[in-house]
Amino acid sequence: MTIRRLGPDELPACQKLEQDRDWGTDAAKWQLMFDAGEVYGVDAPDGDGLAACVVLSVYGEELAAVGMMLVATRYGRQGLGTLLMRHALDRAGSRVVELTATRFGRPVYERLGFTVTGGLTVMTGPLPGSTAPGVRRATRDDHAAILAMDAAATGADRSILLTALLARAESVVLADDGFAIAWNPGESRVIGPVVAPNEVVARDLILAAADGADRDVRLDVLDAHAGLRPWLNDLGVSGGDNVLATMVHGAATHPGDRTAYAAPLLISMG
Repeated sequence: MTIRRLGPDELPACQKLEQDRDWGTDAAKWQLMFDAGEVYGVDAPDGDGLAACVVLSVYGEELAAVGMMLVATRYGRQGLGTLLMRHALDRAGSRVVELTATRFGRPVYERLGFTVTGGLTVMTGPLPGSTAPGVRRATRDDHAAILAMDAAATGADRSILLTALLARAESVVLADDGFAIAWNPGESRVIGPVVAPNEVVARDLILAAADGADRDVRLDVLDAHAGLRPWLNDLGVSGGDNVLATMVHGAATHPGDRTAYAAPLLISMG
């Protein structure tokens, strides 16, 4: 089967493929993936849309992220997931590649040489916001500092992605040594990425990013600060029992200072 790069006009076909797998990513997230990532797909041999797709996001020469690995139910167990992952790895070249795995995808990734580095919990719910001393709204003059803090945490230049995100953000908040971005016009206000040197700063940034939200928030919580999950649970932001595995290929661990990386931008983009 031929792998081809998909254009933004094929977003509905990606969503149809996603619905077939009972996933529900809204159009705004897909649009960001098309704007700042590379979306690849395989056409269905029966002529009905896509048989499979994957998103690759390349960050400088150091890092790449893979997400939205989707194979239509009727084409499952035919090697399409492995085919697309090998394509993504080839495109990534010598970069470290990271992803978050479902329990179904994890065996495929392990066979391709990915190793587990930690866990991620999807957490959603109402979150009354507040602004603590030392946290303020960011301005355009702060964008360079935000890019620098993100690069230190992730070990890569993600300026293209973050510039696209900042242009559509609902709220951007800043501390002396951390930041959080709230965005997404969909059913939940996504808070991420969150970069913070410790749990206290992470909490303050999350609450400030939630301030003024007119709907539930969503955070994809990483392992950087162990107390964030129970703290959010106590506030009514619940997480599923299923902790997703974070994985890496091409190195023993993720680049950068991941002790400061509290929440990614998206599961699919790192």
